[in-house]
Amino acid sequence: MKKKVVVSMLTACAITMLTACSGGQEPAAGGKETTGSEAVSEAREAKEETKAAGEETKAAEEETKAAEPEKSKSDVTLTLAMCGDGTTKESLDNLLKEYTDETGVKVETIFIAANWGDYCTKIQTMVGGGEDLDCAILAIEGVSKFIGMDIAAPIDDWIAENPQLAQNVIDDTNPAHQEIFKADGKTYALPFSFNNVVMHMNTDRLKEANLELPPVDWNKDQFLEYCEKLTTEKDGVKQYAIALPYGEYFCTEAWLLNNNAAYMNEDFTESTINSKESAEIFQLMQDLIYKYGYAPVPEENVSAIEQLMNGQCAMGSWGRWPTANYIASDFKSVAVQYLPSFQKNQQIFGVDGIFTMAGSKHLKEAKDLAGWMSQKDFAGKYLTAGNIPASNSLAQEKIDSLGIPENCEIFYKDSTTTAYKPVSAPPQFTECSNIVTTALSEILVNQADVQETLDDAAEQMNEVLAENK
Repeated sequence: MKKKVVVSMLTACAITMLTACSGGQEPAAGGKETTGSEAVSEAREAKEETKAAGEETKAAEEETKAAEPEKSKSDVTLTLAMCGDGTTKESLDNLLKEYTDETGVKVETIFIAANWGDYCTKIQTMVGGGEDLDCAILAIEGVSKFIGMDIAAPIDDWIAENPQLAQNVIDDTNPAHQEIFKADGKTYALPFSFNNVVMHMNTDRLKEANLELPPVDWNKDQFLEYCEKLTTEKDGVKQYAIALPYGEYFCTEAWLLNNNAAYMNEDFTESTINSKESAEIFQLMQDLIYKYGYAPVPEENVSAIEQLMNGQCAMGSWGRWPTANYIASDFKSVAVQYLPSFQKNQQIFGVDGIFTMAGSKHLKEAKDLAGWMSQKDFAGKYLTAGNIPASNSLAQEKIDSLGIPENCEIFYKDSTTTAYKPVSAPPQFTECSNIVTTALSEILVNQADVQETLDDAAEQMNEVLAENK
């Protein structure tokens, strides 16, 4: 870029010199006297020189004009917020250097270590406090809030200017994922990565119990049979069948969906957490601990993923994120299967995208960055084993090549179908998630009455959701 600017400056200097020499100046003292024909000839030559100089001037002006945006872009630095503890910051910054080399736009990254609810609150606080923020990764949990508060900027103009880049993403991602980022006929982001919830199983524990991986459509009775056989005692230490999704809003609702239940209705105006179908699942979870003894009492600082890997628990329900733990611990004795179909096989999903902040001082550059990061090439280099790329072709490529867990294709197999349903994510997600996880703790730790606890949670949630009516 610098070389191009230097060339433009040299050209401009040359033009100035040519213009000074073509203005019909008086001949120097003692110059040659000319005849009429010679004067005509010289006049023609001067005219041609003037025309040539004019053309060179125009070309140089166009070159200078073309160079100006590049120069201005070199002065632009965007701020990008990501959710996480910063372990991927170095790799992200290195990838963004490639973007700087391509465009001249520099990018500074900040990582916020929090769950999605707290992350969204932090972003909202930053924006409200006037901090410069141009782009931010944002999951489904914060989308409706950010759009409703005009924190996010629509990207329809970027899509119109970059139809092929946008179509590359649209053709290779789940339409249901795309819909999450649309409102009032406008598009605010493109799908970047997602997660579902499946049952993870320690295959060594399965072998010890003479069990195969359960069938795709296993039901409640089969699930309880597995739990019974997988609950044993080894060397005086009890080994449990399953670690329950304690404190996990997303994973708990996955269980509810498979029993035709959810935390709230689809337009987020009324809580349904206390429905008969929902209460059945919460009661089952409590019974797994206190009635059957198939699950341990959850503890705040005990990792259920570690319990699965060390064999203390044979099963646990998560998305793909434990895969990063498996790799770090060189743990390969693991397989995945769909959650039990209590009433039906209904998968849950949560999806994220790279958003442009409406308050960005560099909206065009910010949208360009978000579009660049949404492409398959960037996602393939950046996303780790804990994510499922929103690009179905990339998901197949990356997940299959890794090879673990066994049966890992169910992470992406239905990712472009209607098998998935989005997690409940109202504008008041933070408040609602706190209500849910508190109720879950009361039920699983304190043995509170299930129906009474859910009725109380529903009442609290309805107060919060009332503003959506």
